Amino acid sequence: MESTSLLKILFPILAIFLLAFVGVFFISDREMVINVMNQEVIPVLAEPKEVFNPTILKWELATDEAGFSKRDAHNVVVFLDKLWLLGGVGGTAPDYSKNYSDIWSSSDGENWTLVTDKAPWGKRRAGEVVVFKDKIWLLGGVISGERYSNDVWSSSDGENWVLVKDHAQWMERKGFGSTVFDDKIWIMGGVATTGPVNDVWYSSDGINWVLATEHAGWRERYDLAVETFSEKMWLSGGVFPGDMGEKEVWYSINGIKWQKTEQEILWPGRHGHCFLSSNDYLWIIGGWSGYGHGYNDTWYSKDGIVWNELYKDGVSLWRGREDLECVDFNNKIFMMGGMKSSGARTNDVWVLNKN
Repeated sequence: MESTSLLKILFPILAIFLLAFVGVFFISDREMVINVMNQEVIPVLAEPKEVFNPTILKWELATDEAGFSKRDAHNVVVFLDKLWLLGGVGGTAPDYSKNYSDIWSSSDGENWTLVTDKAPWGKRRAGEVVVFKDKIWLLGGVISGERYSNDVWSSSDGENWVLVKDHAQWMERKGFGSTVFDDKIWIMGGVATTGPVNDVWYSSDGINWVLATEHAGWRERYDLAVETFSEKMWLSGGVFPGDMGEKEVWYSINGIKWQKTEQEILWPGRHGHCFLSSNDYLWIIGGWSGYGHGYNDTWYSKDGIVWNELYKDGVSLWRGREDLECVDFNNKIFMMGGMKSSGARTNDVWVLNKN
């Protein structure tokens, strides 16, 4: 009798522990909620993760006439949850005398606010701008008197700027590439005072620069584009003076050794194009053929090797152009400015958005 009574007492306790054990360790793709008292198992389905599909994207016009004047060879970055546009050149090519020293910001790409029309780094174009350690960094480019520069500036608010380095260790240049990788700022290529180069430099503080390689595996070039993607640095396009735009993609894990992708590239060779990472894809947008023709195509790649065209016919609503700027902002690609095949510069803003 005592044994029977003991079993009656222990059985409910053991049942509860068994249910708890199953609820904790049961292997499933679903979250489980266990109602021990009622001995019920209630499945709670996890929210399905949306799969990004590039083919549903379409270009939409944010504004035909932005607040900033028409220009190309400017820079745009995302900083403090806003778009920031810096410098560039206005007028109509082949006039390159109207360089700007202004800074504009926008929270939506349509409405722009003038931050200053006289930044301390002066009128310039064809430099590079990155966001690094909670600051905007401006590097080199063409300054007054059509002189190449190798100065380095930084700002923690986009308005007030500090000269970090008057003359960096790398040679004065324009049309080079830059990115942030491995907690360092990297610059490479461009046209230096001695001509086109293929050197690679990096810095952990913007002040002290280290030469990774004087001659990378890729040919000397300018108007190349560089991006960080999938734990590598990637380089696309560019041009050697007098030649057509390059039709190739390179990548590196250390800036010293570079590997060229072997897969046939379907997009035409180009320079002065956009090259950026967005929604776990690499994107190539617009650019220049090398002989007076601006592209208005859009290409994407999941691995940097195999490329697909967003529109099979290569047609977008915006006119082909070079030295445009593109950034990923709120998981959308914003494209703005540039020089059309006619030589006219633009100040329109477009968004690659879900249809």
